[in-house]
Amino acid sequence: MFLVNGLKAQLIQYNRNQSNSIYDDQDQQTVSIKVCPYDISDGVRFGLYTVPEAKGYFQVKRTVDVKEGDQIIFDNKTYTILNVQDNWLYNRVENKILAVK
Repeated sequence: MFLVNGLKAQLIQYNRNQSNSIYDDQDQQTVSIKVCPYDISDGVRFGLYTVPEAKGYFQVKRTVDVKEGDQIIFDNKTYTILNVQDNWLYNRVENKILAVK
């Protein structure tokens, strides 16, 4: 349940292949996703924790394959994902909050 109209962004996914080799910055995929810039003051009110070194927060759909260390290109700026937190509703992950730097 993604309640807002998302804005277009590019997600750069690193190290998604099946091999167990050393992490390589050349192993990357670029995927187009929808994000919503997130005001963390609302999250603090509802008990979500913050990340001290984060410069911003994004909300993405639950189906997006995202991990720490991936990058988001939004509004001609590149953000690195520091933390991924799931938001649950009725025993199911509804969306994810990304702390970015």
